[in-house]
Amino acid sequence: MSALDEYTVWTEREKMGKNAEALESFYQELIARIQRVDPITLAETAEVQYRGGDGIPRLVIPFLTSWFTLDLIPYRLRAEHQLFDTLTMKVLVLQYLITAAENQGSAVRVMNQWIDSRSLQHGAVLGAHFAKSTMELLSSFFAAGRDTVLARTLKWGGRPNDLGDSAFTFYIFPRLPVAFIHWKEDEEFPAYSKILYDVSASNYMPVHGLTALTDFLIHRLSED
Repeated sequence: MSALDEYTVWTEREKMGKNAEALESFYQELIARIQRVDPITLAETAEVQYRGGDGIPRLVIPFLTSWFTLDLIPYRLRAEHQLFDTLTMKVLVLQYLITAAENQGSAVRVMNQWIDSRSLQHGAVLGAHFAKSTMELLSSFFAAGRDTVLARTLKWGGRPNDLGDSAFTFYIFPRLPVAFIHWKEDEEFPAYSKILYDVSASNYMPVHGLTALTDFLIHRLSED
């Protein structure tokens, strides 16, 4: 397998106890911040479901083909799937909710306008990170054969779009889509792949979070 993706690097460091205290402290800081935001505002700005009439009030946050549940009494975030039950991923979920709520006054909605990662806020860092190994993995995913590509895409909740020669859109969170696009080799250009985000992506996730989440998804798609 290729070099570890950004998300796996975080989780491996978490398991080894490296920066564990700092990660736990950040998680607790985010929990404290989210308690100061009205749950209905969180539900509306992040397009998640508020459930308040059947016992413990909670938010249900879709994530790819799974979901997280944020209990509101007391505040506790739970993962539906064991693969996602890491402190690192929980931090990313909380960042999605908080970033959406904090940007509610700046047209927080998916615009259906795709842009390169370098055009996002602080996107040059994101583009540099994806420059080599991540893009090679994405190209290997598209080269895996039609049936394999479709099976892996469906496993992670992707849907076809009409960009390039082959392309899929994945909703990491309800308002955080990412598009993976591939162009076949022709007489003038070699085959190449591209990662695009909605122009609103910076309203939903800081750049380091986009890096980790995109890496996570591409590595999962490239696995047999």
